[in-house]
Amino acid sequence: MKPIGKIVGTVIIFFLMIIADLPNLSEKWVPEAQAFRGRGAAFVVGAAVGSSASSSSAEASAAASQQQAATAQQQAATAQQQAATAQQQAATAQQQAASGNPLPLGTVVSALPAGCVATPSGGVTYYYCGGNFYQPMYQGSTLVYVTTKPK
Repeated sequence: MKPIGKIVGTVIIFFLMIIADLPNLSEKWVPEAQAFRGRGAAFVVGAAVGSSASSSSAEASAAASQQQAATAQQQAATAQQQAATAQQQAATAQQQAASGNPLPLGTVVSALPAGCVATPSGGVTYYYCGGNFYQPMYQGSTLVYVTTKPK
């Protein structure tokens, strides 16, 4: 076993010596090797810079996408909160209307309280009930009723 270890050690040392002197050997054997090596190094450096810029661009794009997703989530949460607030206000308005208490002008309800009477005035039909006049209007495609004063 000892002779094999010596041979392997010698081969490894010889191999390391060749690798250490490889740049000088290539110049001695092929004079053009230095020129090719220079171009290759420039190409490798250029490729590294290009990949670095590409990586940087990809990271910036990913960060922008994450920012947009976060903004969209925040907007969705805000819209959801606004819808919940509007529903709560509508429910409160309907409770007040049902109790017979007058509501502030401009209050929007989704349905008229029971016992409303249609009252035409100035070419517009208003509904009177619970001390309030309601005018039918559309919010988008949804029919709602808004407290108002007849004209």
